[in-house]
Amino acid sequence: MNISQKKLEKSKGSLEIKIKDQNLQKLFQQGALKALMPDFHENLKQLMLINTAGGITSGDEYDYEFEIDRTKLCISTQAAEKIYSGFGNPANLEINLNLLNNSSLFWLPKELILFNNCNLKRKINFNLSKDSNLLLCENIIFGRTSMKEKFERGYFSDFWNIKIDDKLIHSEAINTGLFEKKYLNSFSTLNNNSAVATIIIVGEKFLNKADNLSETLTNNENTTSNYSHWDNKLILRLLSKDSYNLKFAIDKILSYFFEGSKIPKVWNI
Repeated sequence: MNISQKKLEKSKGSLEIKIKDQNLQKLFQQGALKALMPDFHENLKQLMLINTAGGITSGDEYDYEFEIDRTKLCISTQAAEKIYSGFGNPANLEINLNLLNNSSLFWLPKELILFNNCNLKRKINFNLSKDSNLLLCENIIFGRTSMKEKFERGYFSDFWNIKIDDKLIHSEAINTGLFEKKYLNSFSTLNNNSAVATIIIVGEKFLNKADNLSETLTNNENTTSNYSHWDNKLILRLLSKDSYNLKFAIDKILSYFFEGSKIPKVWNI
């Protein structure tokens, strides 16, 4: 019997969280997905997401549901999410976040690391009330460059939707039948870089602070970054040689949006 004929063990997880008026109202966790809300004695509520399986591979299934009501919150992950090589159908990861009644969310998961021959389908949906605010930062690493691993190919489908009162205002999509190394090398895509980050900012509270944002951008031999601002949203793109240099560039931008340049501990741990 070859490996494609074997019934391989798969990981599953569900997480449903409701937070209202800065207080946890509901925490449902099942399978490999867990959550902690450490008390850092800071003004900002912080939530840490945990995958006890240690990574994601083909056939795994994960669902997240968040409702954030009249709350200022930062959500991050305990560690980088590692997408391993696998056989069969892609892993499915779906995340739904609803922001209600003047809520503010910093969505700051640690990096998504795509191993060679990864197999992942991911969808992230944000739905904001018109008075809510969102700063999301997603960073993707193609291969573990610190371990000299080279990303040659893998399946990666990634869709993000951002809505205000159920009206679509922004979409992001990566969808390839097979993501190959040539896309990393091409000047018109990643230009021989292995780390990419996207930061999207929506809502008056965060946009009103963006006047001098250009001063926080990193542009050197290791990292390039720039931003655009239209239709009441601001989008930053960062490309870097590796996750190490990317993290420094992201930290400079995040420091700009936090009082006293104090980035939440769940991001830095």
